Amino acid sequence: MIAIKRKLEALLGKYNGMSLPVKASIAYVLCSFFQRGISTLTTPIFTRLLTTEQYGYYKIFNSWLEIVAVFSTLKLSGSVFTQTLVKDEARRDEYTTSTAGLGTATTLLTMGIYLPLREYFNRWMGMTTFIMICIFLASWATLMFEIWAVRLRVQYKYKPLVFMTVVTSILKPLAGVVAILSTQEYKAEARIISLVAVEIFVYSGLFISFLRHDKRLFNSHFWRYSLSLNIPLIPHYLTRVVLNQSDSLMIKSMEGYSQAGIYGLGHNLAWLLTLVTTSLINTLHPWYFQKIREKQTHSIGNITYAVIAIVGVCGLGVTALAPEIVTVFGPKEYHEAIWVIPPLVASIFFMFMYNVFATFEYYYEKSMFLMVASTIGGVLNIILNYFCIKKFGYIAAGYTTLFCYIFYAVAHYICMKIIIRDHLNNEKILNLKMLLLLSAAYMACSTVMMATYKMWYLRYPLVALALVAVYFNRNRLISVLKEIRKKKKPAKDAETELTDHAADTQKQEGTDS
Repeated sequence: MIAIKRKLEALLGKYNGMSLPVKASIAYVLCSFFQRGISTLTTPIFTRLLTTEQYGYYKIFNSWLEIVAVFSTLKLSGSVFTQTLVKDEARRDEYTTSTAGLGTATTLLTMGIYLPLREYFNRWMGMTTFIMICIFLASWATLMFEIWAVRLRVQYKYKPLVFMTVVTSILKPLAGVVAILSTQEYKAEARIISLVAVEIFVYSGLFISFLRHDKRLFNSHFWRYSLSLNIPLIPHYLTRVVLNQSDSLMIKSMEGYSQAGIYGLGHNLAWLLTLVTTSLINTLHPWYFQKIREKQTHSIGNITYAVIAIVGVCGLGVTALAPEIVTVFGPKEYHEAIWVIPPLVASIFFMFMYNVFATFEYYYEKSMFLMVASTIGGVLNIILNYFCIKKFGYIAAGYTTLFCYIFYAVAHYICMKIIIRDHLNNEKILNLKMLLLLSAAYMACSTVMMATYKMWYLRYPLVALALVAVYFNRNRLISVLKEIRKKKKPAKDAETELTDHAADTQKQEGTDS
């Protein structure tokens, strides 16, 4: 106990000695994990309170919410808003309130377009008018929270944000359970209404707080400025959202809400791996930037292979235990979700690889490559879903997603090679044969694990052997992680990037509870 107390005191002392940006970044990361943790822990409750069809309806609501929000809010709380707050510190209050006013106006305008055409939109989207109104209200409330959160991030005022995150993360599932238990017939609608009610009740107060600092909701200068920069970004935001949501929406349209619910659960469980991959890529990016800047790219290869192997091992762990994970998180009606998890986890493996390759695009500011690859990938995903779901069923959506992320990895590898040729004298940084070997080994092991889902007596020994192999190689894995963490770019830049990313991650997860 004394040793533990001393360690805690040492950690507390180290934390108190950190700069404000680093403290804020740690707070944002913890908030992100807390939100994801609450969402994960409450999933078994909702899958048992809702049928697969009702759960699917709720997942489709969330999918449409993300798409509608692109148009109703124009993503006004994004990078344009952040940069303006940093550049024009003297007019932050005025700009914040006017952005909230513009977001309110665009939401009302979008709703005004929807209402006369509601019968058409309702048939196309599979939603009722009441639920569509809930979508508009939720998109507006979320925008108010995001504006408020970005404003706090810029000022490094992390404590109010931590408090708000904890409160809403607990209130949303709690209100959802109470609402579902209060009805026998409209359980999915009750879940949706409870979620929107909490957001409107809590986040409306943030809108009022903006008015206390500056009452001018309309500012022609700021409105024109925001519209001129955000409207051109709509295709970019829409492509990204459609890629993430097209699977569920097309499954609903072609197979039904029940299959969309089963697929949605498998998707959520597979995507838990992104907690690991996001942390690793955020650690790698500054390290890569430093190596490129210092012309020491020869040392990138071995570290990259080792980190890809770590991601592969984690992914295989999720794949191997998919039957048990699904049993915990859903009743027997959701059992088919086990067949969705392997291709989606493999998608995350290749997503990690393309993020590694894209590092060179970020460093040399070749954003056009990212835009083109995203657009082609989004269109490709929709086309493949249409034909494959129709022919093979909803589980095929997992494999179309995998194919698209393999396409991303290949496309970004080619872009990386072009950049290396143009800027780094065509140096051999990453060996294609090694990357192919790692990819093939992962896919082979994933296939073996999936083939043993109904033979636990084979699968469990394989998992045990894998754990033994990890144990005997633990020192090498630890040394790799220490290598990419020991040298970073200048403190101030690193702190800013970490804080920005942590807050962005939290903002993306905030509406998923």
